[in-house]
Amino acid sequence: MNKPEQNSDDATVINTLMSEAPNDETVMQSPLNDDATRLSTAAAEEPAKTLQVGTVLQNRFVLKEVLGSGGMGTVFRATDLRRQEAQDHQPDVAIKVLNEEFRDDPELFIALQRETKKSQILAHPNIVTVYDFDRDGHHVFMVMELLQGKPLSAYLRDEGAGGIPFKKAWHIIKGLALALAYAHKKNIIHSDFKPGNVFITSDGEVKVLDFGIACAAVRSDSHADETVFNARDLGALTPAYASLEMLQGADPDPADDVYALACVSYEILAGKHPFAKLSAQKALDVNLQVPVIPGLDRRQRQALAHALAFRREQRTPTVAAFLDEIESKSVWPKVFAGAAIVAIIAVAGSYFYVFQEWEFVDDEIIQLTPEQELAVKDFLELAQIHFEVGYLTAPSGSNAMWAYRQVLKIDPYNQPAQKGLQKIADAVEQQALGLYATGNYQTSLAKIEEGLEAVPKHEHLLKLKDQILESRRAGG
Repeated sequence: MNKPEQNSDDATVINTLMSEAPNDETVMQSPLNDDATRLSTAAAEEPAKTLQVGTVLQNRFVLKEVLGSGGMGTVFRATDLRRQEAQDHQPDVAIKVLNEEFRDDPELFIALQRETKKSQILAHPNIVTVYDFDRDGHHVFMVMELLQGKPLSAYLRDEGAGGIPFKKAWHIIKGLALALAYAHKKNIIHSDFKPGNVFITSDGEVKVLDFGIACAAVRSDSHADETVFNARDLGALTPAYASLEMLQGADPDPADDVYALACVSYEILAGKHPFAKLSAQKALDVNLQVPVIPGLDRRQRQALAHALAFRREQRTPTVAAFLDEIESKSVWPKVFAGAAIVAIIAVAGSYFYVFQEWEFVDDEIIQLTPEQELAVKDFLELAQIHFEVGYLTAPSGSNAMWAYRQVLKIDPYNQPAQKGLQKIADAVEQQALGLYATGNYQTSLAKIEEGLEAVPKHEHLLKLKDQILESRRAGG
């Protein structure tokens, strides 16, 4: 098989399988079980099929080109013959074929299969879609969404020399955080998060990759088959982005991903790793401090330093908390919290926030299929994450209102979704009131329209809208 060429700017590429500096690579510290019995199935006893362009896996996937290779295996662009037969306009997929040490250990094979199934439930716009996990003779492979663009590692080399300004970088950082927060809600820790595991598509979308080998977070109520493996057992981690606890073999925790996210965020903003790609242990040993990034305000600098704390008990505990700390806040909410609230009460009276009950319809019950129930559960969790980080009505296709509407398309009488839309409208009302209090009438009206998209008959938003329009007509 020919050595894969370096990916060009416009090449179709996918995830981690690009060579980087040693501390960027996923390293194998030790096998999961040195004495594990090797697979002895009839399929495994077949002569190994040589993989090359033109090889067909499972009589279905025709390998078309090598996209990259690395510590875990090789990624191919492949044509799915079933999709082609169905005249799908996008019949190509990405196939990751795992290396021998991954495919030959029976425990690891089962673990990877289970974790791939977990990754299949991560239906999020910022997470690459994993379709399947299978084997063909000796070859174990994962089938994934094919992406057009480049890994973040390549994007930063091309676009981010010296760092990217916060305003431009924010949509990348927030997309990464939303992906990780959603996975954490599903009890999945990535554990090998790094620039090579992030993809920037040709239209600017942010995708997190390789949740197929992510570790399941340890839970006290887990059943025997729920905790399958983690980066500690597998030994698969990247020293430059691994938390101190991961290096020490501690149980996985969301704070591990927070450390990695902070490293990547710093690298996006500064154009370099915060600790010169030293591991957390080595950086701690020499007492390295987080260098200040010019152009960041005090709040942002403190947020990065907090998330980059070497010890877990001193580190930002969740991705949502990191987002809240690093995001620049506008001035008007603080004004609204103080003197402006008095003005609102004085001039608007009853327009001050009072919870409005939704007229819930509970006399009709729709019988959902198991697949629909799972989709509803996923969308509700996604909506909650978007709400927590402030994605109420935007960006398009990736916000709380959109997620709640997806639920109502499946189950029109779903009360959590109805209440969620009500909560969005109430929150937007507060934003509109704050803008109104500071004289920003036009912006307040725009905010009101956002809230009315969620709840068209929201009483207080409609009253505030009438108040503003009346004031403008009167020349106020």
